[in-house]
Amino acid sequence: MADHDSTSLIHTPKRRFAPWLVIILFFSASAWATKTLTYKINGLDKALKQNATLYLDNLPAIKPGQLDEYRHEIREALQKSLMALGYYQPTIDFHISKKTSSQLTITVNPGQPVIVQSLKINLEGDASKDRAFTRLIRQNRLKVGDVLNDGEYESLKTGLNNLALTRGYFDADLSEHQIKVYPDKRAADITLTMKSGIRYRFGPVIYDASVSEATRELLDTMINFEQGQPYRSEQLSQLNMDFSATGYFKSIEVRPLKDNAVDGEVPIFVSVLPKTAWDLETGIGFSTDEGPRVSLSIDNPWMDEKGHSFTSDVKVSQKVQELSGRYKIPYGNPLLEYYSLDGGYQRTTVQDTDSELVSVSVNKWKKRPGNWDQDFFIRLDYENYTQGLQNNSNLLLIPGMSFDRRKVVGTPMDPRSGHLYNLKIETSAKAWQSDADFIKVWGRAKWLTTFFQRHRFISRIEQGAIWVDDINAIPPSIRFFTGGDQTVRGYSYDSISPRDSSGQLTGGQYLSVASIEYDYEIVENWRVAFFVDSGTVTNAYRKDQVGWKTGIGPGLRWVTPLGPLKLDFAFAVSDPGSPWRIHFSMGPDL
Repeated sequence: MADHDSTSLIHTPKRRFAPWLVIILFFSASAWATKTLTYKINGLDKALKQNATLYLDNLPAIKPGQLDEYRHEIREALQKSLMALGYYQPTIDFHISKKTSSQLTITVNPGQPVIVQSLKINLEGDASKDRAFTRLIRQNRLKVGDVLNDGEYESLKTGLNNLALTRGYFDADLSEHQIKVYPDKRAADITLTMKSGIRYRFGPVIYDASVSEATRELLDTMINFEQGQPYRSEQLSQLNMDFSATGYFKSIEVRPLKDNAVDGEVPIFVSVLPKTAWDLETGIGFSTDEGPRVSLSIDNPWMDEKGHSFTSDVKVSQKVQELSGRYKIPYGNPLLEYYSLDGGYQRTTVQDTDSELVSVSVNKWKKRPGNWDQDFFIRLDYENYTQGLQNNSNLLLIPGMSFDRRKVVGTPMDPRSGHLYNLKIETSAKAWQSDADFIKVWGRAKWLTTFFQRHRFISRIEQGAIWVDDINAIPPSIRFFTGGDQTVRGYSYDSISPRDSSGQLTGGQYLSVASIEYDYEIVENWRVAFFVDSGTVTNAYRKDQVGWKTGIGPGLRWVTPLGPLKLDFAFAVSDPGSPWRIHFSMGPDL
């Protein structure tokens, strides 16, 4: 048709326009020749249409003029896409639009689906007595009476093979796996037979020859299985992660030696290469409690073959400057049981506090996953300070203990639910040459829960008490103060406390804080919040001395990979005029 039109136009009297028309037709024909065929599918529901589109997208680019050449491939792709979802007898019609010759309209009648009339899964060998296989088969989504679905069938096959591998059935063979389809009857029979053989057990740990005897003894404390126990690949994965979590090694290899199995026991090969270089890490941050801050960390995780390590940190902000160091000595599993020798210097200039503290301590740590972590310590503090009108210095020998428990459901940086508990007890006495007698107890609890996907509550309480004859006998680092981003918002950092005759803060003997916050996720990774915080620091729970302070307000949360960024607008409703403050902080809620 195009050739006929161009010929008649060229022979018109207006010959001077003919070259331009030829050029236009030439480029139009070229554009038509380079267009790619597109597809419009009618007659299918959403799932069938999506699968058909995926199959068509895998075809090579087809030009409109190549339709006859590729008609069979297009039809075959559509038939395969429908068969994958149980439709074996479709009717398919093609139509090219005269207006848009590059679009192929495909009308499909999928017909009636094939139904699974029998499903036989046979387990032979030790797997027949393994509850994990029973559970997998029970939870399988492919059921008798359902429409045949190739994806569910392949998922079941993969699940059986993967489970066999992860649970130590190294000789397992899916000896029979077939689907018999009867399209005319719209029925299918599925048969799967797995011959699992025996379930292998953990054998001895075999270390690489390069691993020293001392290092082997250290790693032995972390082995999470016993020889003869049934094999589970998850335990080896966890062991690999535990080795990595120590920070000791720059390369780790943990794998089963399947070909070296003896009497059903598989040896486990372990090779590690210790780190020899110091690690250096720097950071910057900001919070309204401390303002801008910078940090520097120097770490040598492998001081010797017994797992000793050393870490030193420098943190500098306008209000707090700190230098600290820790030397760790494992006495068991280095992740869970170790001594630490801690020391440091801290300069604090906050509100009416100007303090210099030098501290050294010996700690015995025992971490118990899922239970209370324990720290028993004895600490020597020397603090020179000015607190309001008071100038003094104290030397204190402080034995104590702390207990911590944390449970998180979801990601650690942004959990969906969980709790956090802290308890610390410390004391000092003139009987062992300290400058003061006191007993201090402090505890905190925090809970988080998410409901209806987008709604969450965060609540916390904090309580502390110091038994001492005179609060002025102990330094400000021992006394209680509150207020700020993490305690009572609406008030500046450590600004809530009893005051001396000049109106300056003194710190107090008793601390009480409670808070509740509601968050709502408006879009993914963004939440709005509303909170109420209330707290006090006092020397006596008498009506004339308590002085409760309450802050309320809205907030905004942006969830990042490093934890939520929190922006709060808090009103100090206990103060005249309800002055407000902006609080900015970052970190996980638990």
